[in-house]
Amino acid sequence: MALEDDPSSPAAAPTSPTRPRWRGGRPRVSAEARRGAALPRVRVTADELATVRGQAEALGLPIGELVRRAVLGRQVGGVPAINREAWGRLGPLAANLNQYVKAIHQGQAAGAPLELLEQLRAEVVALREALLGRDPEN
Repeated sequence: MALEDDPSSPAAAPTSPTRPRWRGGRPRVSAEARRGAALPRVRVTADELATVRGQAEALGLPIGELVRRAVLGRQVGGVPAINREAWGRLGPLAANLNQYVKAIHQGQAAGAPLELLEQLRAEVVALREALLGRDPEN
């Protein structure tokens, strides 16, 4: 008896049209679209490389990011550690002010004048933006 004649064999099962299996996830990005493929290689002297490495280290940036920022006209300077620390410490104050203003708007709190709190909140936001070197007006 041949395998094709055996009704229990997988070869004898009726075939159904197959469709491509959905693999899910993100579509693949072509090599041309990848960021690294678009960056040109640049030759520099050992002294120039040491200067670039020193600047990147002082700013806390990778060399590639420093070069991208400089070439594309973005802000090159990094945020000093003291500013990042102050920005982080002002975060809970800004959150508390937001919660208090929200409670006043909902009629759940009273006490301090709403205009004063909103002005204080705006000042804290402006201070936090200034610590990061951003223009609070934009």
